[in-house]
Amino acid sequence: MTDAAVRLRPARRATALAAVGVAAVIVGVLGLLQAYLSRPFWYDEIWRAHVVSEPARSLWAELAVANTPSALGWFGLTRLSGDVFGWHSWALRLPGFVAVPLLGAVIVIVARRFTGVTAAVAAACWVCLNSTFLDLATQLKPYALETLAATAILALWMVDSPSDHAGERASRTYRPSPGSPGLDKGRFVRRAAAGVLALFAVPGIFLIVPLAAVDLWRGPRRRWRLLECSPALVLAGLHTVVFVAHQSSQRNGVYWDRQFLAGRGPLDAIRFVADQLRLTLTGSPPGIDRFDPSLVHGALPLGSLSPWVALLLGLVIAGTGAIGGWTLAGRPDGRLLLAALAGTELMMLAASAGRYWPFGPTRTNAFVVPMLIVVVLVGAERVLRWLVLFLRQQSPGKAPQIDAEGSSAVDPIPTPGSIVISRSLSEFSPLLHAPDGSARPLAPSAAARPGAPAGGRALIAVALVAVALVGLVSSGGLLAGNSLAGSRLLWDHRDRMRGLDLMVDAAIATRRVAGPDDVVAVGGRLARPGWLYAMEASADGSRDPSALPPRISRVETIFFGGSTPPLTAQIAGRASQPRHLIVFVFDIEQRDLSGQLAALTRAGWCTDRSWAFHLTGTLTRYDRCAQDVVSVAAQDARPSQH
Repeated sequence: MTDAAVRLRPARRATALAAVGVAAVIVGVLGLLQAYLSRPFWYDEIWRAHVVSEPARSLWAELAVANTPSALGWFGLTRLSGDVFGWHSWALRLPGFVAVPLLGAVIVIVARRFTGVTAAVAAACWVCLNSTFLDLATQLKPYALETLAATAILALWMVDSPSDHAGERASRTYRPSPGSPGLDKGRFVRRAAAGVLALFAVPGIFLIVPLAAVDLWRGPRRRWRLLECSPALVLAGLHTVVFVAHQSSQRNGVYWDRQFLAGRGPLDAIRFVADQLRLTLTGSPPGIDRFDPSLVHGALPLGSLSPWVALLLGLVIAGTGAIGGWTLAGRPDGRLLLAALAGTELMMLAASAGRYWPFGPTRTNAFVVPMLIVVVLVGAERVLRWLVLFLRQQSPGKAPQIDAEGSSAVDPIPTPGSIVISRSLSEFSPLLHAPDGSARPLAPSAAARPGAPAGGRALIAVALVAVALVGLVSSGGLLAGNSLAGSRLLWDHRDRMRGLDLMVDAAIATRRVAGPDDVVAVGGRLARPGWLYAMEASADGSRDPSALPPRISRVETIFFGGSTPPLTAQIAGRASQPRHLIVFVFDIEQRDLSGQLAALTRAGWCTDRSWAFHLTGTLTRYDRCAQDVVSVAAQDARPSQH
C-alpha cells in the first residue's frame, strides 16, 4: 500500500464516522417527531394515498388526473410499504422518514470530496434539520426521497471523476482514462445504477442529462462514453416520457403560474428569473420552499431589521457561492458538480417555459438544495481559512504562511492527509509537498518581506480581517438560527389540522349510517380521491374495524361537482330511487355546491341529521320530505307574478 493510501485512510474513516453520526442525530430528531407518522392524512397527502392504492385496472386512468406527477420508484416503494405493513398513514409515510437520515449521510460523503468534516456535517444538517424540509419530509410527499435519489446519483457519477486529493489519486482502484479504448464495465454499471435511482425522482432527468453531457464533452472516445451513459439516459428518458408525462394534468391549472416562465414577455422573463434567483439566495437554506402556507416557516424575530438581515444573508450566500464556484472550477469533480447544478437549473427553466415544471425556490426543486449548499460551504470554508491564515501570519513562527501567489501551505479544499507540511531541519522553513512528491519552500512571511506594511497599517489590516471573520461566522449563525427557528412550531404543530384530515372519520361514519337501500353522494372535485382512499383502502380509524359495515364501493357512490352532472339529475337517472340519501360535501366547496343542495329540497329531499367534521366537510342524511313540505318547496320555487 502506498504512503498516499495510508494517509487517506484516516480521512475516509472520519468521513464514515461523520456520515453515521449525522444519520444517528437525524434519526433521533425524527424519533421526537414520530407523532407526524401516525396522524391523519390531510388533502395534499390523501390524494397521493389514493393514487398509490388504486387497483391496477383503473390506475392508469387515475394517474392522468393526479394533482402532480409521482415517480415510478416512489410510487412502487410507497405501495410496497402499504402492502407489507397495512394501509395505515404511518406505513405510507415511512419511506419518506427513512430517506432523511440516509440523505444526511450521502450529503456528508459528497461534501467531503470538497470540504473538511465540519463543513460536510454543516451541509447535511443545513438541509436535513431545516424546519421547512422536515415538515415536507414527515408528510406523504416524495421530496425527501427525490432529494436522496438526486444526491446519490451525483455521488455515483463522481466516482469516475478525478479528484484533486493526492492520496485519493494514488490509491483509487479505478482510475478513468479518457483515452482508453472500449467500454469501461465499471462505469457502465455505475451509470446504470444512476439511471435506476432516477426512477425515484420525477426531476431525475434534469440531473442525468447534464451529467451525461459532461461525460461526452470530456471525450475522446465519445462513442464509448455515450454507450456507458446510455442506461441512465434511456431509463430516465422513458420514465419521463411514458410515466411522468402521463401525469401532467396540472399544466392546465393556475396553481404554478407564478413559477412558470411561460406567457411572459422578454423584460418580464428577465425580471422573473432575477426574482427567483434573489429569492433562492435569501432563502434559508436556499432552494427550500418558503411560500407554501401549509408548511412550517421559521424566521428569527428581528422586527424591523429582518429585511436588512435577509439582504445581508443573501449577499453572504452569493459571495461565498461565487468563491465556492471559482474554487470548484479548478478541479475535475468540482466542474462536474457545477455542470450538474447549472444544467439542472437551465433545464428546469426551459421546462417552465412550456408549463411543465416550476422554476425557483419551491418544494418541487428541493433536490438541488444539497448541491447549492455544498458550493456555498466550499466558498465559506475557503474564506474562513484565508482569514485565519492571514491572522496567524501576523504571529511569527506560527503556522504556514501564504505565498506570493496567494496559495497556502494548508490548502483549504483537500482533506487532511492530501498534503503534508514538514519542517526542513537545516532551514526550519515550511515545505509544501506536491502530489508528485516534490517539495518547495513557501515564500517568506509578509512581515519578513521588503516593503511590507508596518505598524498602524498592519494593525488596520488585521482589524479588518478580524471583523470580516466575525461577520462571516455571525452570518453562519444567523443562517443556522433562521433554518432552525421553526423547530418549536414543528413540535407544536405535530397534531395540528391542515384540512381534509378527518376524511377517514367521515367515511367510517358514512358506513355506519348508510343502509342497504341508501345512496351515498360525495360533493366536491377535490374530495373524490381522498374519499376513495378513505372508503376503499385505509386501514386507519375505528379500534374495532370488524364492527363496521362493509365498505361502500365507488360504483354505488355518486360524485358531483366540477364538470359532473348535477346531483338531482344523477339521482333521477337511477333505475331505482334510494330510501335515504347520504351526502358528504367538502367544506371548501360548500359554497359552490349550495345550489345543488338546495335543489335536493325542491326535488323532495329533506335534511334528517348532519355530522360536521372540522376542516373536512359535512355529512348529511336526507329523507323523503312530507307532502306538505314538498308543496311549500314547490310554491317557493315558482316564479313571482310581480
